[in-house]
Amino acid sequence: MFKYPKGSIVKHKSGEIRGEIVNVFEQGDAPTGYYVKWDDGNHSYHLEKELSWANVDRPRMHYTQQSSK
Repeated sequence: MFKYPKGSIVKHKSGEIRGEIVNVFEQGDAPTGYYVKWDDGNHSYHLEKELSWANVDRPRMHYTQQSSK
């Protein structure tokens, strides 16, 4: 089971940059990996141990408005 579902707002443990989880990669016994879209516009892949919740008070999720089509 992974810690950060798609849409979660996280930060990188090396600094204050925040981003949104856009994809989760789980492969058997291998560590879970995440593809993150950062606030500066860059995208990168990170292991779960490299990330933390952006807000320690409670997890935040990014919700997009559903199309009415």
